[in-house]
Amino acid sequence: MDADSLIVQLKPFSTFDEAPSSREDMVLCSTGRVGYLQGKSLEPRGISVANDSPLLAVLFLFVVVVLFNYHHCRRMFKNIKEDLVGVRRRANAFDDHTANELRASFVLILQMCVCQSLLLYYHFAARASAYEVMNRQLLMIFGLTAGLYLFQIVAYLVVGTVFADSASCKLWVRGYNVSAAISGIVLIYPTFIATFYPETTNAMIITALILFILIKSLFVIKGMRIFYDKIYSLLYFILYLCTLEIIPLIFVYSEVGLLCKCF
Repeated sequence: MDADSLIVQLKPFSTFDEAPSSREDMVLCSTGRVGYLQGKSLEPRGISVANDSPLLAVLFLFVVVVLFNYHHCRRMFKNIKEDLVGVRRRANAFDDHTANELRASFVLILQMCVCQSLLLYYHFAARASAYEVMNRQLLMIFGLTAGLYLFQIVAYLVVGTVFADSASCKLWVRGYNVSAAISGIVLIYPTFIATFYPETTNAMIITALILFILIKSLFVIKGMRIFYDKIYSLLYFILYLCTLEIIPLIFVYSEVGLLCKCF
């Protein structure tokens, strides 16, 4: 036994707080290492969504880009009511849609796809009690959400061209783009909250789902107003809902579930 250990072993405790409080501390004290004075052993920080630098960089990048395009977003949302639910076929003289507005809409739609992919990822990760970041799965899920948007855009153009005139088709497609842009704005809040507070994941997913359904319902109502002609058109409308609104969402949800089976 070295001199330092002997001094620690023989040194009396001056106060009650310095006395060992457990058998383990007594053993450590006799060997010259007082356990309760050593502190807790260091543990490596676990990899989670909240401390994944690339993921947070992507989220904050979208926020910064939207802020830089705030002026164009504000102009875009001046006509939000008419674009989302209106069916006026004659354009107003003051309705000017510029290329900058198109760029802002594109950023918001891309943000919607990112938020949807992250919320789906959080949903299946929470079900499996696994919060590690799988960048490969995230990229594949983003590909599914972006593919869903592109599929619906093409489908709306085909259906609008076949069953309506060009003006109605443009109204319908623009309504979908505006609803997607609004979704990109409102979904960023539950996405950030679920990212930094994993315990609120389920509540945030439910909140995001309610917001998404509300916005989607407004777009569906607009489509109903555009295409409704007679009572038999309800059959086509039901087929549209199943083919373009419900089945694609079920397909994406099931595919994301298959990708996240690694948890």
